[in-house]
Amino acid sequence: MNKKWTASLVASILMIGLTLWGGVALKQYVSGSIKQEPSYLITGGLDADKEDFLSQLSMTREEALFEAQQKVIQIETPIGSIGSGFIYNNEGAIVTNAHVVANASEVTVITADSARYTGYVKGISETTDVALIQVDELSGREPMQLETEKEAQLLDQVLALGSPLGFQNTVTSGVVDGTNRSFVIEPFKYENIDQFTAAISPGNSGGPLLNADSMKVIGLNSAEEPDQNLGYSIPIADVVDLIDSWIAEPMEELPTFDQYADQPADAITPTMEEQAAYIAQYYLSSIEFGDYVTAYSLLSVSVQEEFTFAVFKDQFQNLLSISLKSSDAFVVSGDVEVRASVEKEELINNTPEKTLFNYRFLITEENGQYKIKRLESSEEE
Repeated sequence: MNKKWTASLVASILMIGLTLWGGVALKQYVSGSIKQEPSYLITGGLDADKEDFLSQLSMTREEALFEAQQKVIQIETPIGSIGSGFIYNNEGAIVTNAHVVANASEVTVITADSARYTGYVKGISETTDVALIQVDELSGREPMQLETEKEAQLLDQVLALGSPLGFQNTVTSGVVDGTNRSFVIEPFKYENIDQFTAAISPGNSGGPLLNADSMKVIGLNSAEEPDQNLGYSIPIADVVDLIDSWIAEPMEELPTFDQYADQPADAITPTMEEQAAYIAQYYLSSIEFGDYVTAYSLLSVSVQEEFTFAVFKDQFQNLLSISLKSSDAFVVSGDVEVRASVEKEELINNTPEKTLFNYRFLITEENGQYKIKRLESSEEE
């Protein structure tokens, strides 16, 4: 071995050793002279908000959504209406709309895993469209997280969860496009209501509206304007005190609602056109949210045989947003054709560009479920 090389190696080893010794000594000196502060990464030293924040960081958006869906409940009443609700606390309390459970003291609740339980209405308002159901079997279940400190802001991204038209555990996305709305749907007064663009339908009532960033409940889906593709939610912060009062002291006698004596408000008897139109909306909303698995699952078997999921997903790699502007549905030879005007924003040559497209969905029934049999699109002229 070359003597110069050997001497150099020995010198290097000595330098490394001295550096390491110096680093250890410095660390011991610094640790002894600086006051230790608890790290936010040490779980034992965290408050609940910080724990929730770090927990969210470790989840993908899809995982956080899946967790939220497990806390959404489908509600069926004795007279045939269907609505939604969500787990409010870890003692089995479920929050929903008053009009969903009007004139019912007992309802059937169905969880995300299809388990069915009997729920008992413990509180219901005659003026505010909110009610409380108790399901003892759900005690111990983790509740939804609520956003009670901040009000919804214009253009906040939101997710509407529920069972529209009986499609359990459905999610649609949109934005808040209006706040502080007020109107009356007898006997309920809706004040300080938030308006949003996520598609909702009968059966969504009582389901949670989530802020898409925090995944916390910001509102209770309560009304819709299907012709304008708009939904309305009661801010959860406005009804927390009322809900808590029923938990502390359940109502001994429930009021009667004459408006709902003859027929349920959310009776699920959708036409073929309504179901097909919703499938088209659900498909576009899934694409908007980036839930390509759900969008792909809405395609018929024959369409899925034409291309793999990977090929299907790749076509959206430059998509920034997609939204439904208008739609119409009509029966064609036993199937339903849905024609829709859709706005897409795509990244083209590194520049965002918005374009209107005409979409044509052909919806068919396959194994008891409605599926997209054909999908065509062309740019509007």
